[in-house]
Amino acid sequence: MVPDKGLRRDAQANLSKLHSAALRVFAERGLGAPLEDIAREAGVSIGTLYNRVGSREALIDAVVPAVAGEKLKALTAHTLSQGSPRARLQTFVSGMIDLQLSDPALNDAMLRRFPNATTLIDACERSTALGGRLVEEAHAAGVLSTSFTADDLMAMLWMAGTSSRDEAAPPGWRRVVDRGLTAAWTTSID
Repeated sequence: MVPDKGLRRDAQANLSKLHSAALRVFAERGLGAPLEDIAREAGVSIGTLYNRVGSREALIDAVVPAVAGEKLKALTAHTLSQGSPRARLQTFVSGMIDLQLSDPALNDAMLRRFPNATTLIDACERSTALGGRLVEEAHAAGVLSTSFTADDLMAMLWMAGTSSRDEAAPPGWRRVVDRGLTAAWTTSID
């Protein structure tokens, strides 16, 4: 967070507390967590939150993209370090699902629950584009059925993200998603 030199010291402190509280609450409960809880966690009123930040989407864009961006960059680097198109796509899918499971805020971002948080959506779009390139690369290598598309990949990640946040989801959802990708490979690994 870059300090706003035009703010009084106490206002800057409140803004800093709001950003820290938002990171904690969003990470624990997702981007839909009540703003009142963030204000309470920061020790400020809800009016101060709206006065200093403006909206939920502005708060999301102020605090989440840097954290989400770092996680997505790390996943990208790990994915691209794999030796084959199949390993890269498999690493990407597994890594995205693991991120969705471990980070409710990133999961909400990937599911586009707050489309007006444009900075965050832009970070997620880069990952979506990488997934599409990985599918094309696997097609070109002949290891992935051409009937499995980038849209299929995004649908798998959508199902994983939705299931991971739904307490009523059947416990076998991850196996079903994994089997969907396994069935799309044109060759088996011994």
